Amino acid sequence: MAQAQLSLNLDVKHDASLSDFGGPGWMSIIDAVRQLHVGLIGQLYLFGSAETGKSHLLSAICESFIEMDKSAICLSLDELIHTDVHVLSSLESFDVIAIDDLEVLAGSYKWQEALFHLINRSREGQRQLLFAANQPAGKLPFVLTDLLTRLAQAPAFRVPDGNDLADRQALLQSILRRRGWQFDERILDYLLKEGPHRIGAMMAVLNYIQPMFSNLGRSNISKAVISDAIRTIDEQTLAAELADIEYETQVDNHTAQQDQHTIQLDF
Repeated sequence: MAQAQLSLNLDVKHDASLSDFGGPGWMSIIDAVRQLHVGLIGQLYLFGSAETGKSHLLSAICESFIEMDKSAICLSLDELIHTDVHVLSSLESFDVIAIDDLEVLAGSYKWQEALFHLINRSREGQRQLLFAANQPAGKLPFVLTDLLTRLAQAPAFRVPDGNDLADRQALLQSILRRRGWQFDERILDYLLKEGPHRIGAMMAVLNYIQPMFSNLGRSNISKAVISDAIRTIDEQTLAAELADIEYETQVDNHTAQQDQHTIQLDF
């Protein structure tokens, strides 16, 4: 099983920090994470639209526990759903288990059942559990009601949608400081005000334009480079907005299909 886990790349991604979530919109969630740290709560459930920072936050929480000499693992069910369901059978050996993309289990009873048993075993071992999905537990279209009951027992928080400038600014400053990146202030200001609001899309744009400045000192940044960066931000922001529209359309279509047809499960 250890080899299977390694091949599936379930390790925590060490490019996230709780400092990324220093904006005012994240205060209640970070307070809950602090309660996780001291054992006042044993579970946490995050929900919100795509690209709003749920996965990044799960990684940051796991990293914070690793820094406390705890074992932690962060996995995406979207990546695992087409693999062997038994991969979940030994995860309860970790102190902290973060499970992302819960919504993809809607059409699989066997994965719902496997997650239900993982939760029970983890609770017996006093492990801490983190969950993330695109909607509250009560709205997940799961047929296994016992699993929904387990998930609903976790303190739940909707993640900010990124519309607050202060949240985006805190994230951007934290990432730049941690990575040691330097950008012209005009670019950062433009990215914050005119770039995508969702965390995932903003980070993608940041990664996209960083090579344009990697070999330049602040005194060597020309107007042409600034113009190219702004044009790139505009192009990537438009692409992110179109992706958001496509995603919302897919969600609406999927919801409509669920309303019209009984979900076929792989019992």
